Amino acid sequence: MRIPRSLSFVVMFALLAGCGTPQKTLRQVPREKRSGLMVLNFKNATLKSRAEEFGPWEFGIPSMLMTDLEAIGLFTIISRDQMKEVIQEQEFQLSGMVDPDKAVKLGRILAARYMLAGSFMEMNGSLRIESRVYSVETGAQLGAAAVTGKTDGFFEMQKELVVKITGYLDAMLSAEEARLIAKNVETRSVDASLSNYRGEIAVMRAEELKAKGAADEAKKALETAKTSFQKAIALDPEYEKARKNLARISLAVPVTL
Repeated sequence: MRIPRSLSFVVMFALLAGCGTPQKTLRQVPREKRSGLMVLNFKNATLKSRAEEFGPWEFGIPSMLMTDLEAIGLFTIISRDQMKEVIQEQEFQLSGMVDPDKAVKLGRILAARYMLAGSFMEMNGSLRIESRVYSVETGAQLGAAAVTGKTDGFFEMQKELVVKITGYLDAMLSAEEARLIAKNVETRSVDASLSNYRGEIAVMRAEELKAKGAADEAKKALETAKTSFQKAIALDPEYEKARKNLARISLAVPVTL
C-alpha cells in the first residue's frame, strides 16, 4: 500500500519544547546510529458536531507518540526546526495537506527512515486511534495498528498504541520497557490535554502571524494560548507540560496564575 493523499505534518514551534531528547532513554544507542522518524498530524475523523472539540488531538496525539518513541532511544525524531528550511526550499506547506510524494521526498532529504501517520475518532465517550507506519525509502506501508476504548482511558490507549507501533519499527519493547513507557503519563485529564494542545496550536499560529508581520494578531493568539494553558493547569495542577508551556510564553505575555 502506498502513502495516502491526506497527510499533514506535525510542526513544532520555537516557543515550546516539542519533543526534546529526554535525559535518559530506555536503550543507550548513540545518536548517529538511531533511525530518523517523521511523525505526521493525525486526521480527526470525529463527527462534525464534535470534531472541533477534539481537534487539538490532531496535533496532540502525534506529539505524545513522538515523546514516547524518542524515549526508547532508537530514533531521532525529525523536529520542525530541522524541517523548516527544507520545507521552505521545497515549497511544501507548513501545515495542511501535502502531496504524498513530497512527504516522502522531504523524509529522504532529512534522512528519515520511517514515517508515521494516523487518524482518530471519538463517538459518545468511545475513542478509536489508528496508525500506519511507512518506509521512507520505498514509500510502502510497513504495518498498521489501532486501539479502541473509553475516551477517558485515552492515555492508557495511547501507551498501548506505542507498543504496537514499535513492532513495525524494528523496536519491539520488552515487558519492562513497556511498563516504563506506560508509567510516564503527562496527564490523565482528557479536558486538560485538549486545552494544553489547543494552546500549543495557538502558539504555532502566533509564530506564523509574527513571521508575516501581523504583530497584533500574533499577540492575540498568544493570549489565547495563555488562557488555554491556564485552563489545563486548573483542570490538572500537576500537568507539568502545560506549566512549562505557560512559563515559556510568559516572556511575551504577562502571566497571572
